[in-house]
Amino acid sequence: MEITHLSYSQYRTYTECPRSWYLGKVRQAEEVQTWYVPLGSAVHGKIEDALKGGPEKPMEDYFYPLITAQMQVEPDITKWLAGGPKDAPVTHEKALQRAVECYERAVQELEDIEVWEVEYDATGALPGLSVPLKAFVDIIGEHKTRGPVIWDWKTGSTKPDNFQLITYAALLDHNRGPSPVGWGRYMMISPTYTSQTKYVDLTKVDPMEVGKKYEAVLQRMKAKHYETKAGFNCRFCFQQNNCMVNAGINPRTTYYDHSTEEGLPF
Repeated sequence: MEITHLSYSQYRTYTECPRSWYLGKVRQAEEVQTWYVPLGSAVHGKIEDALKGGPEKPMEDYFYPLITAQMQVEPDITKWLAGGPKDAPVTHEKALQRAVECYERAVQELEDIEVWEVEYDATGALPGLSVPLKAFVDIIGEHKTRGPVIWDWKTGSTKPDNFQLITYAALLDHNRGPSPVGWGRYMMISPTYTSQTKYVDLTKVDPMEVGKKYEAVLQRMKAKHYETKAGFNCRFCFQQNNCMVNAGINPRTTYYDHSTEEGLPF
């Protein structure tokens, strides 16, 4: 497979488990459907429309079409992955209600910022990286106390590392001239995330250093390193049913998982 571009999501998937990236990008295997992906997409869509002056629509208009589309792939919704505790998973109406709550928290946060850009296309080159890097920044604006900032909405309950924010800053700095954005923050808007995330200082981001990190991963992709990093995260992996290490040898994994023949799976 010719790799024409990278993204932070590809970088994160590959560094967490190269075989998951292989199954999704190279084999284009059918993913496990989830409740939390449409939840997050619905929240992002409603925020974007609201900030761009679109018509006011209820969350159901964003959420249910995504659920309907997923049911075309997997009609048995009991097989979908869900967040939350095992005895009270966030599914069905709980997922819709969680989307409403996330949106309401986002609206409260937006009172503190003058929004300049929504879903800003920061796609571009980085020094040291031989392919373009695709990126869309949720919010760029001026916070009333922090000044120019990058925000990235997160509807889950686990804060990721800061590399996504660092990537955005590197792209802005390298492709748009010296960036005025000095801070970045993951906006954890799920009601289950109760602590405050800290702002990340983006003034010292080195685009070359960031580009080299992506290039190192790109070279491993091209060398066909498809090893599996089996562990706790397998239960949340979109490719869990397609991986021989996780699901064993069966007709489905035999069809999708050719990592032994096509690369280095171990």
